Parts: sequence; C-alpha cells; structure tokens
Amino acid sequence: MTSISRVLVPLDSQDAQTFGLALAYAQKIARTAGVEDVILLIHTKHQLDHTSLSRFLGPAVVKGLAKGPVSLQGGGRLHQETMKTLRYPPRKSVVLVYYAEEKILDFVDGLNNVVGVVAVPDISGEADGWAARWTVHTHGHLGQAPAALIDDPVVVRALETLTTVINLSTGLGHPRDKTMANEILRILRTKGHGDPSSTIKSCAIRKGWSPRGASDLEALARKIWSLKTKPSLAAFHDPNGRYAHWKAGA
Repeated sequence: MTSISRVLVPLDSQDAQTFGLALAYAQKIARTAGVEDVILLIHTKHQLDHTSLSRFLGPAVVKGLAKGPVSLQGGGRLHQETMKTLRYPPRKSVVLVYYAEEKILDFVDGLNNVVGVVAVPDISGEADGWAARWTVHTHGHLGQAPAALIDDPVVVRALETLTTVINLSTGLGHPRDKTMANEILRILRTKGHGDPSSTIKSCAIRKGWSPRGASDLEALARKIWSLKTKPSLAAFHDPNGRYAHWKAGA
C-alpha cells in the first residue's frame, strides 16, 4: 500500500496565513511525491466565493477555478472540488481539505490516487478522530509513533480475522459478511470485552475497510454493546473455539 502523507493544521481557518500554510504543506507533499495536482476540497461550491476562501484566493483565482485548474506559484496545478463532484482523481493528487470535519475526511479516506492529505478544520477538535486514526503530522507538534486504536489484543485479533474473511470492497453489504461480523462482536460482548465502538471505525479503515463499511461496523458494535443482557451464543458455530483462537493469537 502506498504511503500517504497526512498533515493537520489546527489553526484559525479564517486567517489567510492558515490557508497559505496549508497550501504550502500540500505543495511540498506534491513535490516530494512528484505529482502536479493539488485538489482544494470543500463541502459546496458556495464556499469558494462566499467564505473567507474567496479573500484568500482572490477574485481572479476563484473565477479561474470555476472553469478548471489554475497554475500555482512555485509549480503545480490547483483544482477545486466538492464531495459531490470529486469521485476518483484521474491522476495522483494531494487533497487540501478546508473546513474539515469527520464526514468529509471519511470521504477522503475512501478515495484512490491520493498521495497526501492536508486538513484544516473550521472548528477546533473536528479532525481529531481522523488525526488519531492515522497519527498524522500536526503542525506545531513533534512527530509521534502510530498509536494503538484498540488496546484489547483479543478484540484486535478478532477484527483481523473478520478483515480477512469479508469482502472489503462491500463491507457489511453482503448478508453473509454482516452475519460474520455480528457473530464475532456478539462473542466478544458475551466474553466480557469492553465496547470498542468509539475507535472500531478508525481501526477498520486503517486495516483497509472502506469508510462506509467501517461506519456500518461501528453502528453494529454500538447496537450489540447497548444490549441490556449478554447475547446468547447457542446458535453460533463453535463460538468457544473461535474465541480461544483469538485469545491464543493475541
């Protein structure tokens, strides 16, 4: 899997210096990766000419972006896209996510042909989950080693097992795969393991799940751990043997 450079710029999104810094990060990643294209990703086209972005970019650039890519000072091209218009970048690109929050960052995690992501949240803390998912470089902070998202080794092993047997391109879309996830999570709940739903989505995405599939897994975990009583395992095939396998490999 190609390594993706990820940067969080947790500064005032209404400050022109913040935009300039984020763009500089994006251009540096692009040069290092040998690509030309930087995509400015926002929620709606309205944000391009009705928010502080219009002041940062200037009327000529805003008008140019409405027609297509514009040349960047120092090299490369800047494109403007929204979650509705961007599907898969035709060429390897760096994505600069402005006004970033969980939904748009999940969207970016599902894209191909991305060599780098720079995120600028509009509200403090709204990109923290994404930052923890990937252990990103945060502007103004020293680099950190990747952190464990789930610290229960048995749960990690069970999730690894699930990841190897389902179709990651469809997540829990196939009834058989959803049944498998349901059984694994119910076994863990019955065996007394803590609720992993707060981090299981990020852990799944890190392991190659699509953001949509990982979100479905999170919802299933929340449902199972919200049950008032422990689930019965009587209808499952060899739940104790499966659990022993996860425990032995943890």
